Amino acid sequence: MQYRVIALLTSLILLVGCNDFLEKIPDDRAVIDSPEKVGALLVNAYPSANHQAFCYAMSDNATLKSKSERKHETNKNAYHWEDFIRVDQDSPEYYWNRCYRAIMQANHALAMIEPLIVDGKVPEDYAAYYGEALLCRAYTHFMLVNLWSPQYNPETAKSDLGIPYVKEPETVVMKHYERGTVESVYADIEADLTTGLQYLNDYAYEGDHRRLHWNTQSANTFASRFYSIKGDFQKVLDHTEKVFTRHPDELLREINTIYSRMDINERIPLWGKTTEKCNFLVTPQYSNWFLYFYGSYEYGLDNEMYRTLFKGDYGVQLIPEPFVATQRAQGGYSDGWAFDIYGNDQNYFMAKWGFHTEKDGLNSETGYYMIMNVLFDAEEALFLRMEAQAMLGNYELVRNGLDIYFSKRVDGYSVNNLVTETKLLQRYNETSAKFKLNPFYSIPDAARPYLNCLYDLRRKEFYYTGMRWFDIRRFRTPVVHKTGKDSEIVLKADDLRRQIQIPIGAIAAGVEKNPR
Repeated sequence: MQYRVIALLTSLILLVGCNDFLEKIPDDRAVIDSPEKVGALLVNAYPSANHQAFCYAMSDNATLKSKSERKHETNKNAYHWEDFIRVDQDSPEYYWNRCYRAIMQANHALAMIEPLIVDGKVPEDYAAYYGEALLCRAYTHFMLVNLWSPQYNPETAKSDLGIPYVKEPETVVMKHYERGTVESVYADIEADLTTGLQYLNDYAYEGDHRRLHWNTQSANTFASRFYSIKGDFQKVLDHTEKVFTRHPDELLREINTIYSRMDINERIPLWGKTTEKCNFLVTPQYSNWFLYFYGSYEYGLDNEMYRTLFKGDYGVQLIPEPFVATQRAQGGYSDGWAFDIYGNDQNYFMAKWGFHTEKDGLNSETGYYMIMNVLFDAEEALFLRMEAQAMLGNYELVRNGLDIYFSKRVDGYSVNNLVTETKLLQRYNETSAKFKLNPFYSIPDAARPYLNCLYDLRRKEFYYTGMRWFDIRRFRTPVVHKTGKDSEIVLKADDLRRQIQIPIGAIAAGVEKNPR
């Protein structure tokens, strides 16, 4: 397992947690006076918390289980789209705070570099860190605006409330921050993103540690995700072409071969390793989201949903063979995706994260669980490329991409399994699919079956990662959650609860609340 080499930041800079929303660096901090020290500062410029747990429960990937064994307040609040109460690990407030901590680190790094820029030229030995810091700032604000603000729509972005876009290091405690607008936040993200891309250097870090920092593949996948939300599909295509300098099938995760032969204890550490060629950016994050007991939460994956999504012909009716050969594995039964917990078919656990423990001290026996979380991978880049090709009318290329994808997902995949236009249109026409994708941009009629297919496959590929919630937002699709045998609640396309309420701590610091 590969871990980020975390430098002891306390030897460089003392963080005083006077305000957990945005923290202040004291004036007697050590001087950051070398590229190496700036690089060490950037180790903590990536979010050290994750959003998967609450995004997963908000989406249509979670359901009420008939035999709920474990209750959890954040899981319940997310499923019912309520304002969140808890502020601990794996909660929205925890993620918000950790995001702004990461932004603070990026801003301190930029503050060290910017005085060295002369006539627009960044010193060569600082250039890679300059690009990395800008990308860190862009990505973290991007995640915040896509959780706490309305979905991007050019017609309303000028008036929709954004999130505070912080560009300077803290110098005072409890500084007041304006939220700006979605339009202004996206403009700032794009400026940081495009500039950061110019200064990337894949060789600023050695070996597999490159996958723990922004690199060409991860940054261009991020750019593709950004422009897919803005509906600029030519730019999506342009950036994904920079990702796939090798044939895509050389980069995808080997689910139907290597992974299908593994038990859960082998698969967990492999999934988040930087040595996995599909993993473009991996970062350690404080989380319990890998633990078995998350599979037993009241709202999650049950047997019925599991079989609907993952059994049979992969749920797409494009190919006759099962998704992955079934096997009996240590920890439960597996079809290549989900393990039931101790033989309980009501509780499923997805083996998608490796983890380690950060100890409280050198001789401590206790500490905090940390997952090795894959923020960007080859699968997302491939899906984004296919989406752009569909929107630009290149349908044969989409089918070719699907064949590449299925060749790494379907057991015994062969030429007999090739995706045909007839099969795809039959399964994913508007009448059969019933997804009713409704983004702000127009989807050509001929492209709709392809977008329906990709929308469905992304749900399966990124299950348990929270990615589905962002697709629900950008395509403005409703979500239906069961609350009882004969009762349900619905989150409509224009429901204000699609924007998480601003955390209590941030509201106390003066950040404007979301309307309800």
